[in-house]
Amino acid sequence: MNPPQPISPPTPLTHLFRSQHRNLLRFAQIRTGNPSVAEDLVQDAFLAVRRAYPDKGAEDLRPLLFTTLRNLTVNYLKSGDYRRQRASTEIGDMAYRLACDRSATPETQVMDAQLLALAEEVIKAMAPRKRETLRLHRFEGLTYDEIASRLSVSRSTVKSDIADAVAEIAERLAREDRRDPDPAR
Repeated sequence: MNPPQPISPPTPLTHLFRSQHRNLLRFAQIRTGNPSVAEDLVQDAFLAVRRAYPDKGAEDLRPLLFTTLRNLTVNYLKSGDYRRQRASTEIGDMAYRLACDRSATPETQVMDAQLLALAEEVIKAMAPRKRETLRLHRFEGLTYDEIASRLSVSRSTVKSDIADAVAEIAERLAREDRRDPDPAR
């Protein structure tokens, strides 16, 4: 059995790894937006500096590490890998808009058309201010403050009118659903 090897003191690069790894990793994550790529780039930076500057002290290696890491992140961001990954992520984020879980059956389309007609009937029967408040908010996308200014009412009145309008529609649709003779629905 071989005698145990004496533990050697940490190298300047080992000391920097322990003290600066977190800062370097944060720097790379901010630049790349990808934690696993950032980890790889930090590791590559340490390896490159170790190979290129084996005899330098910690005070010389620290700026070299950050410069090397900056250059590696720039190269990564210019690479085709980054562009492909970004495009893949963007497509994945938009999947809900690109794909339809199921196509509407003719029966579903008829039921949806009936519910829409019922909702439109409820909206037509609403008080004019409530109907206008709902239209401005839901169809034109105005804020409560913009609607309040346009209709010369308070912001709380706008909120109340919108809540009442939505509740009125929901109650009517729920009543209609309870009367639905089709138990399969």
